[in-house]
This record gives sequence, C-alpha cells and structure tokens, in this order.
Amino acid sequence: MGKRPAYDFDYVALDLLSVYPEDSGVYTCQARNQLGEAVTSCSVKVIAKRDLLLDSQHASSLEKIQYLEDSSRYKKQEFIDEVVTIKPRFITKPKSLENMREGQHAHFECKLEPVTDSNLKVEWYKDGRPVTVGHRFRPIHDFGYVALDIVDLIAEDSGVYTCRAVNVVGADETNCKLTCRGSAQILTTTQNETGLEQIQYLEDRSRFQRSEYIEETTTQVPVFTTSLKDCNIKEGQRAHFECRLIPVSDTTMKVEWFHNNVPVKSGSRFTETNSFGFVALDILHCLPEDSGTYTCRAKNIVGEATSKASLNVQGRRSIYSETQNEAALSQLAHLEDSSRYQRTSQVEETVNQAPVFTQPMKDITLAENQAAHFEARLIPVGDSRLKVEWLRNGVPISA
Repeated sequence: MGKRPAYDFDYVALDLLSVYPEDSGVYTCQARNQLGEAVTSCSVKVIAKRDLLLDSQHASSLEKIQYLEDSSRYKKQEFIDEVVTIKPRFITKPKSLENMREGQHAHFECKLEPVTDSNLKVEWYKDGRPVTVGHRFRPIHDFGYVALDIVDLIAEDSGVYTCRAVNVVGADETNCKLTCRGSAQILTTTQNETGLEQIQYLEDRSRFQRSEYIEETTTQVPVFTTSLKDCNIKEGQRAHFECRLIPVSDTTMKVEWFHNNVPVKSGSRFTETNSFGFVALDILHCLPEDSGTYTCRAKNIVGEATSKASLNVQGRRSIYSETQNEAALSQLAHLEDSSRYQRTSQVEETVNQAPVFTQPMKDITLAENQAAHFEARLIPVGDSRLKVEWLRNGVPISA
C-alpha cells in the first residue's frame, strides 16, 4: 500500500495510492506538542472488485475467435488423382538453329500432350547424353509447353538436341540441330587502332633520351656581394639574417652557419635558405640564449669566404609579482571576503498555543484501486516543534 503523508504549515494531508479492501477502516490524524494534542478521525470503505471475470468483455471478438478456431473450415477436400491413358505426343517440333555465333542465345520450343499428366517426365539430350541443367542450360515444362534456353553459346554447344517425353503409357521424342561458329581463340590484331597509336607514342624511348650535358667548372672564389647585418630584438620575436653570394651556379659550393663558432643545429626554430646566390637564416621565437655572433661561411674547390653579424635578444622577466589585471584582482578580493558569508544570529520564536484543527478531515467512500485523499488545517502555523502523526485504527501509519 502506498501512503504519502504531507504536512506544510497548517495543511495536513494523507494520500493512499491504489487502495485495496483491506485499507478500509478509521483513519485518525493526531497533532501533539508540549501543551497538548488534537485529534481528528474519518473512516474509509473500499468496495472490492470481483477477483475473476468469467464472462466475455468483448462479445463480437469472441465470435470472431470461435470462427477462426473452427477446424472444419480447414479440412482438406478429397482429391481423386486423374489417371491419364494417353501416350505422349509432340504436337509441334523445335526448329534447328544454324550459323549461330559465340555469345548468342539459343532457344528451342515445342508443344506436347497430354497436358494434365502428372506422371509425364520430359528430358533433354545432346548427342545422346543428358543435358546438365545449370546457369547456361535452362529447361522449361509448363502445361504442354516445352522449351530449352542456352545462354552465351560456345562452339562446343554444337550438336543434335533431343527432347524425350515419357509416362506410364509410352514415350515420344523429337530432334533438332544446333550449329555454332567458333571465333578465333587468340586475337593477334588490335581491336582499337587509336589506342595502339597512343601506346606506341608513349613507348617511344627516343622522346626520353637525355641530351649531353657538359658540367661547367668554376674557377672563382666565393664572394659575399652583400654582408650580414646586426640584429637587436626582444625575446619571442623572429631574427632574420640574409646576404648575397657569387658564383651563383657553382654546384660544388657549400654554405654553413655558425653561432659563436659552433655549427647551427637544424630544427624547427632554425631555417636555412640557399637559392641561386641568396643565402638566409631565420630564427623563430628567439631566446636570450640565442644572442651571440653568427657567421656564414661559403666554401668551394677554389677557396672560401665568411660574413659575420651579431644578435642581441632582450630577455623578459621570468616571474611577475604585480597583478596584470586590476579589475579582476578587485573582484577576487570581493569574492574571498569571508565577512560576507557570516550567519546572522536568529532568535527562535517560542509558541505558547496547543494544536487545534481548524478544519477536520472528511469521511470518504472509494472503489478498489482508487486513490484516497485526506486533508485538514491546523494551528499554530509557525511552531517548529509541532509533530504531526497519522494513525489507522489507532496504529501509526508507516510512511
């Protein structure tokens, strides 16, 4: 049984969900405090339903069910098998097919009687051997109509085809001839003249022969036509060094970069460029440790040349002790002020009045499974020590 008592200020209620006959009885609401108590009662009578329903609740549906369950409707009728005493006979004969080409379809058909003989058996033969039923060979026999379809002919399908019909009385057969011309097994000539010409053009090796190349020998010492320039930047900025160098077309010339006479390591922050006499070095996200002297050295088989420049990176402070956002700091100080969250002292009010039901509960009569609802009104309203209890037949109701 689902019981839900409620007490809110002077409103007192008890709800019973889905009542049963055993929930019938006298319900008492008792209010008690240190000065006294008040009681109000009411009775509940639950009318029980019948436990078993033996009569049909849907007469029309019952009639339909009885009609569907009537086994006499599904009895098989007696069937007398007709005995055929006629010998098979081909009314029409299949036509011979000649000069068929490979890949075409062959179709033979004829008419046969008797039509209604369930014992009649029809078989096809090729050169005296039974035709294997499969993807390419498709026989048909339907009410006197007999046919054979051969899909995607090949030269080996040529021969004499025989259709034989047999029943308990006798047999009959008819013949036809199939001739299929075989195409060449191997095609040595091209089937696409345009495609052959394009293939021959692509396979022409003379188009890809290299022309003779005479390597030019350099006899000039490397010379920097422009020099590197000093660079002063702040931490996190990009440093860029560039210069011009001759000879431009010297394949043996090697360009190297040094930082304080130590080779510069290639990586994500250091990017080197050497393209037709243009030489450059880019340093991304510079750090104070990148400060120093940078040297570019160009060297070939004749000699070498160098160009130098200095880099000065101004470092930033590592720790900031001052606030970077005055407005946000004042808001944080306001939120962290503990004095805003102190409780105000509260004086508990003492009630000097005994409980009184200003509105008593009312008796109700319900049917089984209906919800029962009791309510009453009670004073004093603001008594925090007032205790409300519900009793059924003098016994406290457990929530």
